[in-house]
Amino acid sequence: METKRLIERKQYMQTLRNLKDQNLIKVITGVRRCGKSTLLQMFSGELLKTGAGQEQIHFYNFEDPDLYTIGGWKDIYDHIKVRLSPDKMNYVFLDEVQNIDTFQRLVDGLFIKKNCDVYITGSNAYLLSGELATLLTGRYVKIHVLPLQFIEFYEFTYLNSQNLSKNESFGNYVVEGGIPEYHTQKSITQKQADDFMRGVLDTIIEKDIFQRLNVKDKHDFNKIIDFVFDSVGSFVSPFSISNTLRTHGTAVDHKTVARYLDALCDAFLLYKVPRYEIKGKGLLQTLNKYYLVDPCFRKVRLRRDMRKNISHWLENIVYFELLRRNRDVYVGKINNKEIDFVVTDHDGYTSYYQVAWTAMAEETLQRELAPLNAVKDSNPKYLLTTDIDLNPVYNGIRKLNVAEWLLL
Repeated sequence: METKRLIERKQYMQTLRNLKDQNLIKVITGVRRCGKSTLLQMFSGELLKTGAGQEQIHFYNFEDPDLYTIGGWKDIYDHIKVRLSPDKMNYVFLDEVQNIDTFQRLVDGLFIKKNCDVYITGSNAYLLSGELATLLTGRYVKIHVLPLQFIEFYEFTYLNSQNLSKNESFGNYVVEGGIPEYHTQKSITQKQADDFMRGVLDTIIEKDIFQRLNVKDKHDFNKIIDFVFDSVGSFVSPFSISNTLRTHGTAVDHKTVARYLDALCDAFLLYKVPRYEIKGKGLLQTLNKYYLVDPCFRKVRLRRDMRKNISHWLENIVYFELLRRNRDVYVGKINNKEIDFVVTDHDGYTSYYQVAWTAMAEETLQRELAPLNAVKDSNPKYLLTTDIDLNPVYNGIRKLNVAEWLLL
């Protein structure tokens, strides 16, 4: 059987290289199946190729039920401790460590050893809440992993012999996302791929939300999931969701809705994007947007034709690319107009982005340019579309092909 080639997550791998042997715990977070475990496996493989011995690598996946036979956190700590090389640096990888009760003590116990470089992963924001955050304040660095970006996805589909052109690959990426295993499963059958992703989503909801929140009324929670998955790219609030559900016969108060939305964000399924008032230079407290970490989750959950709302999914893709490249991303408001994204980069500079599937029609073009023209500062402004033209400039606003922009 042909071995599938893996894509090097270059940005994340370089971060790990830079942090290697630094006196910090490396905390790798992200939604299930986004590639955290594979990233650590690739990094441990690189360590072996660059001089580390096999006895220096200690990899534990706490999704493996066989590890539970070792015992509690202290038993696991003792199990690892006796296997450490006393006169060499040890690289300890604890995958999905939140599955161990009182895992904070295990992590701290290994971290304080002078010859341990500790890496942990988790699929829920609870990993860095409560006792661990208190215990390790100032002693960890967070690396947040997202599914494949388009440049990685294009390489992935090419290396795994799916024979897609750039445009075909981009079309698939917008509506099916970047969970690697979904696309390897799809090469067998579409049904197998969809069943696999439904299983991943069910696991996230059950393990990372229901069990942690002790959710009693799963029916109401599932109604909220369906609503928000179907409202990606639209302004919503706990009040608006509660009111809409009530008109359809489901009574859930807004406080419960807010708690469930937070849980979906904590599981890294949803990302909440606040509104930013450009003139007043401040955040607005009402109506936010939520983006879905990967469109495939909506595809398999709601079983809808994703291409019917393709503009929203293009906006979804652009949001996560901006998040990868920048420090802060907001939805913009100026007067009565909306700007899709207001971005602050890592050097503190601001830029503005508008997203549309096409703006070839003059009326559409003017509608998309209007919010950007309303901003009177001299910061960069971009209109991203799938149009193939020669990157025209309108009153300082650069129109770019979004697929080419994603490949920059």
